[in-house]
Amino acid sequence: MLYKNDNLFPILEQHADLKKRLFEGNFGLEKENVRVDKNGNLSLTPHPEIFGLKEENPYIKTDFSESQIEIITPVSNSVDDVYTAMENLQNIVSDRIRDEYLWPNSNPPILPAEQDIPIAVYQNPQSASRLYREHLAREYGKKIQLFSGIHYNFSFSDAFLTDLHEKLGGEKTLQDFKNQIYLKVAKYFMQNRWFLLYLTGASPIYLPDFLSKPATNEVSRETSDLMLKNGVSLRNSHAGYKNKCSLHVDYCSFDNYIASIQSWIDNGKIDSMRELYNPIRLKNSHTDQSLAGLAEAGVEYIEIRSLDLNPFDPNGITKETMHFIQLLLVTGLLTESEAFDKSHQEQSDENEERIASDGLSQPDIFVNGSEIPFEKAVDKLLTEMEQVAKQVGSAEFLDLLAKQREISRNPEKTVAAQLVATTESFVPFHLEKARIYLNESLQNAYKLIGYEDMELSTQIVLKSAVTKGFAIELLDREENFIRLEKGNQVEYIKQATKTARDSYISALIMENKVVTKQVLAEHGIEVPHGRNFSDLKTAQANFEMFADKPIVVKPKSTNFGIGISIFKDGFTQKDYEEALKIAFSYDSSVIIETYIPGDEYRFLVIDGKIAGILKRIPANVTGDGIHTVSELIDEKNLDPLRGTDHLKPLEEILKGPEETLMLSMQGFTMSDVPPSGQIVYLRENSNISTGGDSIDVTDLIHPYYQELAIECAKVVDANLCGVDIIVSRETMANGPYAVIELNFNPAINIHAFPYQGENRRIGDMILDFLFKK
Repeated sequence: MLYKNDNLFPILEQHADLKKRLFEGNFGLEKENVRVDKNGNLSLTPHPEIFGLKEENPYIKTDFSESQIEIITPVSNSVDDVYTAMENLQNIVSDRIRDEYLWPNSNPPILPAEQDIPIAVYQNPQSASRLYREHLAREYGKKIQLFSGIHYNFSFSDAFLTDLHEKLGGEKTLQDFKNQIYLKVAKYFMQNRWFLLYLTGASPIYLPDFLSKPATNEVSRETSDLMLKNGVSLRNSHAGYKNKCSLHVDYCSFDNYIASIQSWIDNGKIDSMRELYNPIRLKNSHTDQSLAGLAEAGVEYIEIRSLDLNPFDPNGITKETMHFIQLLLVTGLLTESEAFDKSHQEQSDENEERIASDGLSQPDIFVNGSEIPFEKAVDKLLTEMEQVAKQVGSAEFLDLLAKQREISRNPEKTVAAQLVATTESFVPFHLEKARIYLNESLQNAYKLIGYEDMELSTQIVLKSAVTKGFAIELLDREENFIRLEKGNQVEYIKQATKTARDSYISALIMENKVVTKQVLAEHGIEVPHGRNFSDLKTAQANFEMFADKPIVVKPKSTNFGIGISIFKDGFTQKDYEEALKIAFSYDSSVIIETYIPGDEYRFLVIDGKIAGILKRIPANVTGDGIHTVSELIDEKNLDPLRGTDHLKPLEEILKGPEETLMLSMQGFTMSDVPPSGQIVYLRENSNISTGGDSIDVTDLIHPYYQELAIECAKVVDANLCGVDIIVSRETMANGPYAVIELNFNPAINIHAFPYQGENRRIGDMILDFLFKK
């Protein structure tokens, strides 16, 4: 026994520090979805290449079938964090397979003939992973392997268990103590899993050609689908993902647990520990996942396997469910153990079957060897859980348990009942859910949720790193400094585009616009002519030098188009002086140069190749004859892709001095109403970071200018840079042009998420460049 009949409540009363750390833990989720086409048919395409080798990507793999994606979160230390991790992975995978859907139900979609269901393919066709799947196909059939679900992984914090071990006397070794702790928790879960199944079962409806023989309580629906009458989960029923016979393990000790599983392997009942389809398993992530490895290393965490995909949540599980499971497991830790011999396990299995096949009728439940009414069994469990919530003073957990009591009294509020009530037809309903979730993912495709404080370009690189299965470490979040690792290679990246591939002097050259122009001009590249001023009064005194000429006034060393004023059709001395004040407010030196007519393009060069080309259109609104300029700006800024501080693909249009000056030169004020159809520009410079629109034209620009951009990068020895070129005739070679700027830290989000055009996947290109094979 761990402590006085292993009731651990007294130890919490004696040690407030233990009570405080009781809910510290580590969380992980593994989610399976089959891929389907637009009509709800199982996709027969290979696992997407973008995710790399399924043997190597730690986040995105396949389960049994090549058509069945498995998403695995990193270990997190809170429910909120692991849910966010799953949300990000859901968005990343959905974005990359956007021509297909992730099927949101545990029961399969429209399936082909058994022989046409593709088993997961591996580099080595004789690998253990492939051979195991072939074994499953022979023993159980392929169709049944396409049940999908969520695995919930949990461990108490090592610090908490170490402290608890010491306060209980430390008679066992720490690992032996952990083994016994997790064995106790697993036993409690097995005894009470029926209620979790009642709450979360979400697979009562299925297609008629799925099962080889009818399930218990099977009835037809008007839509020709089948369902379990009053059932909640086909997947957890006798017709679901089960071993061929009941395999009960010995929970008396860890050694007995191992020995009982070994006996099933020795008797040929299962191939290995991974074929033991118990609702909960003891695991260690630092072994070969064999039973011998577990026996030697001991238990590191527990894996709950009985959760159906919840079609009403895009991530397949709700935070509420995750919190409830954690509380259930903690209750199992603290509560005095009850008998769980072979007969009790058989009764526990019967409880699961009754709920899976007939749960909405709330059947009697076996508790401690006796059948009692459903409501009394619920009351016993929730009262034990409430004791824990009260012990730690958690109003949130008490509220959560009150909701579960309400669901227990009203079966129509279960996930299963809601599915039956709202699902007119199995395939159309889940296709529509899949479409909705795909659209939600695409709306969030530009960001990594939970990392919005980082630069958008860095978020894009991080998402590509997850997609490709890189190990990621945030070295300095505020500085957007990250370390990526793949195999034996490590790369450091700052702000998405600053890497070890470019020298410091290259960056300094590009940062200084005066030096940039001089170096380019020396190599025969056309640049605008101009002068550099370090004093406001001197610059003001040179008004006559520039009067009546088209000019650009800009800070010497700033980026993102900040502080730039452009006069292409004349200007007053007042306009000129105002532009100088704006430019000097951003830098101690200002450049005044010739304005070059034409359209402005950003060429992104990576490793001597063009990665993307954008036509940049200055911030503008289009009049409707009704609204003022100010109101039109507000309306355009409602676009969900527009934001501030470069954290969205497009920037909001501002109403500052630069915009006011530009309006005045067109004869407008913010309160004027432009005629319908008239385009009113708020900026002369076309930077996206000042509210401009980005148009992808990568496939349209003449190769002459592409080679020019590549040559500019070579001149300053830059492997990754942005080249800004004014072009008069972009579809013809040798037309008038001028290179106006090189950017050593170009924003990649404008190419990845243009206002119009194709996502160029620049994050992928950067990683492919850094991690060349």
